[in-house]
Amino acid sequence: MGLSRLNRVIGVLVLIFAIIYGWKSLFEARRPPCYTIDVKYFGPEISPSSDTEDFSIKPFKIPFERSQVDDMINRITKTRFYEPQILIDNQNVNKSTYGFNRQTTESIRDYLLNTYDWKKTVQELNNFDHYKTNIAVRYF
Repeated sequence: MGLSRLNRVIGVLVLIFAIIYGWKSLFEARRPPCYTIDVKYFGPEISPSSDTEDFSIKPFKIPFERSQVDDMINRITKTRFYEPQILIDNQNVNKSTYGFNRQTTESIRDYLLNTYDWKKTVQELNNFDHYKTNIAVRYF
């Protein structure tokens, strides 16, 4: 009788140990290693700020350049859409659906080329206040 109770206690302890070991091996072993980041890697070194730098806040307007819009419209018109591949199985003929829905992207392209008013959008954006300034970045 005492031996069976000891076996139960040992079995429960082994089960608890197996659950903890399994949890650690499944989740903690898969965690990616933590890499250190060299701060100087992200962009050029910035010299310490001096009193001559201008940190004032200045308003600005979004510029509207027709050449940029023409360039984007030219790129949109040159867009090539994929041709659906026809897959034939034993019973049905299916058109494959790789990537985006072609009809949706064509309708968006037609809207941007024929309906969308670029100049009006820039005017609406310029109704809001926009500001810019220089921000001092220091590495400690």
